[in-house]
Amino acid sequence: MNTITSIGDHVEHRLCVRHLYGNWRKRHAGEKLKEALWRSARANTMIEFNKAMESLKMLSVPAWEEMRQYAPGMWSRAGYSTHTNYDLQVNNMREAFNSAILDLRDLPIISLVEGLKFYITNRIIKLRDYMLRYQGEICPMIRKIVEKAKRDAVGWTPIWHGDSEYSHFSITDGTDTYAVNLRERTCACRKWDLTGITCAHAIYGIFYNQANPDDYVAHWYRLVYTMYLLSNEH
Repeated sequence: MNTITSIGDHVEHRLCVRHLYGNWRKRHAGEKLKEALWRSARANTMIEFNKAMESLKMLSVPAWEEMRQYAPGMWSRAGYSTHTNYDLQVNNMREAFNSAILDLRDLPIISLVEGLKFYITNRIIKLRDYMLRYQGEICPMIRKIVEKAKRDAVGWTPIWHGDSEYSHFSITDGTDTYAVNLRERTCACRKWDLTGITCAHAIYGIFYNQANPDDYVAHWYRLVYTMYLLSNEH
């Protein structure tokens, strides 16, 4: 941890919450404790995080005290910075990679490197061929997230703040209200900030301007950028 911190302020140290919970539950078992911990981990704002942590404290003070040892930025979305557009909390991708190269691990170093090269090159080519057949501006999985956000947007109402750029909105459902800034690409719910993918609140502000939500998705997820990466990986 100290080594990672010494690299610089811009470097984040995040923990895999699944592994963190796996060790934590050995001392603090129970379905309600599990739900409280994951609710804290998945909170997007510090207000939500603090409420979830209070629920955890009411269930078990020792369990709460143990989790307080970790800074929110290490295990909760509420503490994640927004410059990475990355809010995943488990290391499934790494485990999938380790599983794929399991047979290579015991080979001599040169054979190991050659095996890794073959696996990675083959994977890049398959992904590139798939994306060449794909029709769309943004990547398939991100498309599904955006379409879900459009469905979740039903029931929300945009209130334009009157700025000349048509960027500032309050999005409300009559009970909750979120501030959206289309120019800065931020929403008070922080989902858009954390992922770079338009949230349900932002979508209604975008629709108010008769614009396309796809145009507000971060460039990391756009087909042109993805194909550029796949074409230059090897």
